[in-house]
Parts: sequence; C-alpha cells; structure tokens
Amino acid sequence: MAEENINWEPLVYTETFKVTPEMIDDNHHFNNVWSVQWIQDISKNHSEQCGGTALMREMGCGWMIHEQHIVYKNQAFLGDEIKGTTWVDSFSKVVSKRKCKFERVSDGKVIFESETQWVLVDINRGRPKAITPEMVAHYGTLK
Repeated sequence: MAEENINWEPLVYTETFKVTPEMIDDNHHFNNVWSVQWIQDISKNHSEQCGGTALMREMGCGWMIHEQHIVYKNQAFLGDEIKGTTWVDSFSKVVSKRKCKFERVSDGKVIFESETQWVLVDINRGRPKAITPEMVAHYGTLK
C-alpha cells in the first residue's frame, strides 16, 4: 500500500467546469460554496472513471470526508471555464489524501486548490475500514 514516504505515481483526472449564474454571489464572483461541490464532483467522477467506486461498493464501503483544506488564490466570474485536476496523493491504513487544483482555462490562473482526507468507512458498521492494496491499485501505481 502506498504510504506518504513511498514513491507513488497517481492516476490524474481532469474535468472542465463552467461558472454559471447560480454560482455567482452578492460580490459578483464565484461563491466558495460551489468549490466544495466541485471538489466532491471531480473526486466522485475520478473514482468512478478509475474503477474505485465499483470496488468500494463491492466492499460495502463509502468514502467520507474527515478533513478538508481549501486555499483560494484568485476569483472566478460568470462564464469562466475552470479546469479541475485531481489525484490521490497518498494512502494510509484507512485514509486517502486527495489533492485538487482548479484553474481558469483562459489565462491559467489557479482559482483554488484543496487537500482532502477521505476515510474509507464500512457502511453497515459505520466504522473505518482498511484500504486494500487492490483499492490503491485503482488510483495509481507504486514506482
């Protein structure tokens, strides 16, 4: 299993989002509530694309956020296309650390970045479950 000190090559996933009218706040820019939604959406889509979601369901588990840190670097505005990139940076016994970066397509400026600790939880017991090497293999490879 990949640990933080082990050389890990993550499977990177990219998706484009667009700032729409309902995402604009009273200050006429992208409301940070939507950044949390985008982090969840891109994380879910990445997991589905690489097969992690199917394995998670077979195991009777679900990923739950334990901790999330978001750094806002620039504002986004109505109509902006934002490229989101995500990858799983590391795994420990029950936690995966996922990073995301969202940047404006037109000028490459980073709008925000995040680091999220996701805990694998046994849905029936409501308790953390060990992340298997098979699960790790869906998100990248050890070098």
